[in-house]
Amino acid sequence: MSSRAEVIQRYRAYLEACNLRAWNELGSFLADPVLVNGVVRPRAGYVADVVRTTTVFPDYRWELRRAIYEGEWLAVHLHDTGTRRGEFLGAPGDGSPVETDEFDMYRIVDGLILEVEGTADNARLCR
Repeated sequence: MSSRAEVIQRYRAYLEACNLRAWNELGSFLADPVLVNGVVRPRAGYVADVVRTTTVFPDYRWELRRAIYEGEWLAVHLHDTGTRRGEFLGAPGDGSPVETDEFDMYRIVDGLILEVEGTADNARLCR
């Protein structure tokens, strides 16, 4: 079993891969498949979902605000920022700066994300 510090350090590396758009590295943090909000997703599909976010918001950044680790579960509060360059949930890609908060629970075993339950305040990304 990994220590809290090791799990959070690895999670920070995962976020760094997202923020640097290191898509080839992102898969190394994921099991295959990953259960996402109750839906089985292949590793490549999970990565494609993250890539899709950065297509609409090319400068999207995930910032870790808080983390709690217990057993196999890591709970995080993220603050996300970016610029809406593409249409998102009916809002135009008009160059608006956006920010939102995201809350996720990750089940992590042997350093790999097996399961994610999460939500973001997507309505704030449409303002």
